[in-house]
Amino acid sequence: MRLYYEIALRSFRRAATYRSAYIAGLLTNAFFGAVLSFVYLGIYGAGGSVAGLSVHDAVSYVWIMQSLISIGSGWLSGEIMQTIRSGDVVAELSRPWSFYGYWMSRAIGERAFNLLIRGSLTYLIGFLYFDARLPTSDDALAFTAAIILAIVVSFAYSFAVNLSAFWLIDSTGVMLIANITLGFFSGFLLPLAFFPPALAAVARALPFQAMAGLPAQVFLGQLKGAALLWALLLQAFWAVALTALALVVQRAAMRKVVIQGG
Repeated sequence: MRLYYEIALRSFRRAATYRSAYIAGLLTNAFFGAVLSFVYLGIYGAGGSVAGLSVHDAVSYVWIMQSLISIGSGWLSGEIMQTIRSGDVVAELSRPWSFYGYWMSRAIGERAFNLLIRGSLTYLIGFLYFDARLPTSDDALAFTAAIILAIVVSFAYSFAVNLSAFWLIDSTGVMLIANITLGFFSGFLLPLAFFPPALAAVARALPFQAMAGLPAQVFLGQLKGAALLWALLLQAFWAVALTALALVVQRAAMRKVVIQGG
């Protein structure tokens, strides 16, 4: 465990050195957050609520989603895929550690930094200029648990998608489809409450809401009591299920590496 802690710590520090990257990301998130906020302010111009969400809820949802980009809830990283293409993955596989654990630790370190700096500053802009909602202490505590589970689910999904590069000459298409599916069904682009009932049912049956939609609802205080517990249990289920799937894909990929090497 100490090894993976050190890997995560170094990943955290490495992310801190790329100041221009997270500043550019912060400005990008703030721009899209502002644009979407104005859209919702226009839609709600006559007042009232849509699917149980007031204008304050909708604007706050926009800003928490822009903040959650920092943990992989908006799109996937192709870093592992790049090491497969370059052949650097062979060196990582030969080292005496868990390949999955290594990349998981790297992801945790990087995403922890992005959430604390890029994510929190993004939401601060939403709070200062668009009156985005601040969570209660209970909501913040529950949100912390939801974020941890969301990172596990998001990484497992990303890991499995990235490993498609072991079988495909060019995995760009797979990554594109995976990102579109994630953005749509997770609730990142639009709250699931705005979906038609049949489409919302499909989205809730998939793992993607565990990466974005559910943490956002927890942050906004929309889930309490039994509903909150069910949401966290659902995230935990998908964390276990997708991690198991990712490890199965990894095992199959390792057999392919051995075959090619032999």
